[in-house]
Amino acid sequence: MAADIITLQEVQKDAFDDWFRPQLAEAGYEGVFQQKKREPIFHRGKYTAEGCATFYKTTRFKRVDKQVIDYDRMSQTELRNNHVADMQDADKSIQRLSKGNVALVVILEDLAIKTTHSSQATGPNGGHVLVIVNTHILCDPSAADVKLWQSHMLIQHMKQMNIDHMPMLIAGDFNSTPDSAVYEYLRRGSIRADHEDLRHDPCGLLGKLNLHHRLCLATAYETCNGREAQYTNYTEDFKGTLDYIWFSPDALAVLAISQVDDESQLTQETALPSSTRPSDHVSLVATFMFHDAPVDANEGHQQNGTGPNPYHLGGAEGLALQGAAMYAAQYL
Repeated sequence: MAADIITLQEVQKDAFDDWFRPQLAEAGYEGVFQQKKREPIFHRGKYTAEGCATFYKTTRFKRVDKQVIDYDRMSQTELRNNHVADMQDADKSIQRLSKGNVALVVILEDLAIKTTHSSQATGPNGGHVLVIVNTHILCDPSAADVKLWQSHMLIQHMKQMNIDHMPMLIAGDFNSTPDSAVYEYLRRGSIRADHEDLRHDPCGLLGKLNLHHRLCLATAYETCNGREAQYTNYTEDFKGTLDYIWFSPDALAVLAISQVDDESQLTQETALPSSTRPSDHVSLVATFMFHDAPVDANEGHQQNGTGPNPYHLGGAEGLALQGAAMYAAQYL
């Protein structure tokens, strides 16, 4: 495998233990797993849980830290401490928000590339520090408010971390299309007041949030192609883009992305999964390079030939990230 980092969602715990971890260990990867905060499901004669799995090459990276973003717990704290005085209203809101979704944060030190500037985040061995976030946002199409809330909790957690000039990659299944409020919030740091996703707010949750942030985020595919991949999820019921690799353009430059299969390939067996593609999601792969030194975050938004060329940057070598949502049972 060429990728230095692999992020997977919807990985069953037994599949991680019995297949993914030992198989990828033979290929030189170490894995970290975090299951969702849900009751186990009965599958193939036994109960099992599923969650997010992140793998990294041990010849390239050393793990510095691991953190778990428990969206349910963060939501309860946020509501009870800051927003809802009436306990009945709080319980109603908490019930709507308690879906068990999580994000897995793994902080890695690059053993191959040393930092070159005093303001860059540096690990114990002098290498670049990289934050890898792997998340699976709620799927329910009728709960755009909960998806946006979870995305806000993700941003709040990242803001609480000391991530100044620390390269960050956020990969996952966001269950949100490029025209969604979730995408607009992550990409632009705010949401239009007339956005359609804000209209359905049965518990008045969104009105309690300050939906603004100053983190500079871009996606690998939009940066390289000028648009997102046409399809990252292709089933009989839904065909569209739900998965993204977000990155910090002030600290990283995206050099290349993988080509996503076109529709003629995806329809060879009607839809996904198929005999050759064991997930209903399409794998996304991107290659990044560290900036030699911190740059103006506004450069990350320069497109269409204006401003500095984000691909003409210093740095010894890049790193490759592969991200995909998978049904691990398809591998067994």
